[in-house]
Amino acid sequence: MSKLPAIITACLLLLLSALAQAQTSSQDSLFGDTSCNSNLCLRVVYSPSEKRMNMTMSANGGGAPIGWYSVGTGKRMDGSNMMIGWVDTEGKVVMSQRTATGHVPPTTSITALAANIEPKHSFSNSTGTVWAWSFPMSGSDTAPSASTPFIWAVNKNDNPASSTSAQIKRHTAFGSMTLDLTKPYDASSSSGGDSASGTTVTPATGAGKQKLSNRILNRNNKLIIAHMVIMVVAWFILVPSAILMGRFGRTLSTWFVVHRNIQIAAFLFVLIGLILIIVEVGSGTHFESTHAKTGLAVFLIMFVQMVLGAVGHRTKRFHVSRIVHVVIGLGVTVVAIWNATTGLSLWQWGAPRWASWILWIWFALLAVAYLAGLSLLPRDLRQWREREAGNARQEKQAYVGLGHGSSPGASTQQHSPSEQSPSHPGWGSPPLQTSPSRAYQSYSSQQQAPGNRI
Repeated sequence: MSKLPAIITACLLLLLSALAQAQTSSQDSLFGDTSCNSNLCLRVVYSPSEKRMNMTMSANGGGAPIGWYSVGTGKRMDGSNMMIGWVDTEGKVVMSQRTATGHVPPTTSITALAANIEPKHSFSNSTGTVWAWSFPMSGSDTAPSASTPFIWAVNKNDNPASSTSAQIKRHTAFGSMTLDLTKPYDASSSSGGDSASGTTVTPATGAGKQKLSNRILNRNNKLIIAHMVIMVVAWFILVPSAILMGRFGRTLSTWFVVHRNIQIAAFLFVLIGLILIIVEVGSGTHFESTHAKTGLAVFLIMFVQMVLGAVGHRTKRFHVSRIVHVVIGLGVTVVAIWNATTGLSLWQWGAPRWASWILWIWFALLAVAYLAGLSLLPRDLRQWREREAGNARQEKQAYVGLGHGSSPGASTQQHSPSEQSPSHPGWGSPPLQTSPSRAYQSYSSQQQAPGNRI
């Protein structure tokens, strides 16, 4: 029994040693992930022991100015720790650490820890351009997770000067990406840039090269998917159905009620889609991209279109307000369909290339159907003229009847006692008829009785 405490103590020491070794092994491990889009690739390797994120950004082309490229931590520009890279006129890579207080040009007045530039692993040649650096993490920084967010932006037309504080022009494309920094990093299988071999991570041109780390069905992606589905239903099914009903229905059937109800349903769909994407952006800056601005403009014009359609329907068939309603409706539909296809390229999930092809093919079929409906326009015009002529004849007949018809009390027409006096529209009830006298009735019966004839 005297050896029992020693045995227990030894077991506890072994357990503590195993835990310490496991902790050391975990701290020495590296975790990394890579994400690519059509503009750039970002590889991040997280070292828990060093509290550091080693980052590599790569792009196609190099050896000469190719514009500027940037990535930053977080979901939005405000407070993001950014690295902006470009190639100067001598073909050398330049990196500038910056931050921003909102959706404004970033400055070099950073509040984060200074980045460590890796010039030995950065290069630019005909195979591509690689910028390598590391961001040290402070105690207040959130530890990387399975959904670590980053933002990116590019302007391939702006070539800043060689100075790291050179001014840059506004980005022409931007977005976000999510990396899983809980995955063990395998350097042997990494496809990152290597200055020795001169190879780079090639930005993806389609979903086939998109990394699975972007395809996490998180809250943001669910909202984006719902937004896309609702907008596709609205602009590729409901709105075209209402337009075709207005084109074919006015000639072949009663159309306005169906046209109006479908458009109301489409408006509600667009409103819901707009709310969903606003919720997805959250507290960030709204309506900054061309896609977002165009979507907002389309929504406002759609609302005006509904009012114009309700007012124009009370006018004659070919009134100018109706023509304006048709032209604006067709124009805003084409813009909305184009905007929907551009939205696919902004989605970091990486929509397949054939998705936009299907949308454009469907649009082409709708356009052919509408053009076919224009062949009914002469018939529509002829029916309208016939209706107008018929209405004019009815109005003329009514006018002639009122202007030249006999007035009450002026008629000289004789009526038999048993005959009703003719009535005239708008004159009220006919006057009461007076029954023949008894003497007249008796005389008439005597004249008709047999034997009373002379």
